[in-house]
Amino acid sequence: MKDSPKVKAFSLEVRLTKLRMKHQTLKARIAQEMRRPSPCSASLQMLKRQRLRIKDEIVSCAKRLQPIGQTHFAQQEWS
Repeated sequence: MKDSPKVKAFSLEVRLTKLRMKHQTLKARIAQEMRRPSPCSASLQMLKRQRLRIKDEIVSCAKRLQPIGQTHFAQQEWS
């Protein structure tokens, strides 16, 4: 049985919310590492890659929501 468009949209919105939280957490961890007297470049690289993967997934989910009528998710910028 296929999910209705509303169920799919709700699931994607929940996923987007979780991804945004992870993105913000990674952003904070990167900032915290940068404040250290001698930041670890390997840790920074790992964190930045994770953040970029999350950002890509956010964009992908947002694009999937557009046909359902949820365009406001795709309009947000992520750094």
